[in-house]
Amino acid sequence: MFKNYRTLVSDVTGGNWGLCQYRKAVSATATITGQWYDYSYAPGMPVANYYAASPTTAETLDSTKGLAIPRLPDKTVYLKSWCAMSLAASVTSTTNQNQHLMLLDYLLYYPFVDADAAGDLQEMTNVKTLPRYTTDKYLQMMVVSQSATFGGGNFTVTYDNQDGVEKTTPIIYCAAAQPPGALVSAIANAASTAPFVELASGDTGVTRVKSVTMGANNGGLFCIVIVKPLVNNWVREEVRRRTTTVIASYGDAAMVESGILNAGYPEIKNGAFLGIIGRGQGGSVASSILTGYIEYIWSN
Repeated sequence: MFKNYRTLVSDVTGGNWGLCQYRKAVSATATITGQWYDYSYAPGMPVANYYAASPTTAETLDSTKGLAIPRLPDKTVYLKSWCAMSLAASVTSTTNQNQHLMLLDYLLYYPFVDADAAGDLQEMTNVKTLPRYTTDKYLQMMVVSQSATFGGGNFTVTYDNQDGVEKTTPIIYCAAAQPPGALVSAIANAASTAPFVELASGDTGVTRVKSVTMGANNGGLFCIVIVKPLVNNWVREEVRRRTTTVIASYGDAAMVESGILNAGYPEIKNGAFLGIIGRGQGGSVASSILTGYIEYIWSN
């Protein structure tokens, strides 16, 4: 870690700095207002991540397929800043404004859980284990739709918690019908959406998933992903063209600067698969584009 701000400035001006750009285009299928969406699932730059692997078997993601942060095995890399802009679906669209974004490290995923197997115990195969953050007490689970759902289902997840003790979640509700890429989990009821799965009382994190039991059918398939949240951002306006004769783009470019707006500099672990999730609080984010860049620095 940098000893002080002078050391940081010295490293950055000395060339220990890089820039990663991204541009993700959401499909035309509508998402639900207030629901979270996994932008790694959208095509663009980087390429879409469809969680394609053996069903219910733990798998890791290739870091080169996520946001393009280089592998520097002999250096420690940190997030310097994160800029995000949401481009509107049309010249009059406003539904993709006011998004809460999170940058995550995707650690381990369990694809193709059957959301229509009510009453069946679906056991996960844990050949692979956490590749990073093996002693972290605050890893979370998110549930990503892999095919269209009709909603209204519920399920529980049995997992090992931050101390390696087996626990089972409270009942997890599924939000209304969702397209692939949407986060389907909710707490308390189907209208109470949340990015991460509610854990058993007293738990702070997850180390592996052991099984899933559907209490009621929800339609479709979903993937459970263990993630490390890194930083938050907020896009308050959409960027679009004016409808008058003067052609000019406008909107909000949301910037998070580590060490100024956030305490400290989040570390980007070697081999990290970085992705973004967002909550469309203004309406559907269908056909919109999320674009921006990440600045990273490293210490000698």
